[in-house]
Amino acid sequence: MSVSYHSGVVRYAERSPKRRTWLVFLGVCVVAWVGFLVADGGNPAFGTILVGMLGGITALAMWSTGVYGNVTLTETELRSGRARIPLADVQPWGVAPKGAPPVGRLVGGAFAETMGKGVLGLTLRSGEQVLVQTSDPDALRTALETALAPYRHA
Repeated sequence: MSVSYHSGVVRYAERSPKRRTWLVFLGVCVVAWVGFLVADGGNPAFGTILVGMLGGITALAMWSTGVYGNVTLTETELRSGRARIPLADVQPWGVAPKGAPPVGRLVGGAFAETMGKGVLGLTLRSGEQVLVQTSDPDALRTALETALAPYRHA
């Protein structure tokens, strides 16, 4: 799957949360608000405050997982959350093999792994080991191996 993007061809892309998740969340909020409206005899104040507060907190958490959980790999860089790692800074053979224990710090701005996600280890040319959070570590590993092939001159 190759799609043109700002800094080259996208080899791997992962958005979190999905649009379907946002639509389900919006539907639940609307149904809850209408339920409170009917139960409270047409007075929208209680339902609006309760659904607004709980929905706002949940929406903030979902937005945050999107900011820190999106992963994009192009021909020149790996973007994970807020982190941008040029592929030239990754050791050509620095992708952790399947089954290797995760070692390093999590990049992208998140404090810890999100439930349901895995991590993929990378070794940078500086010797630092970093972890990239992803829903599909095997697919990202394959895409990274392909993207790093041009850097394996020696």
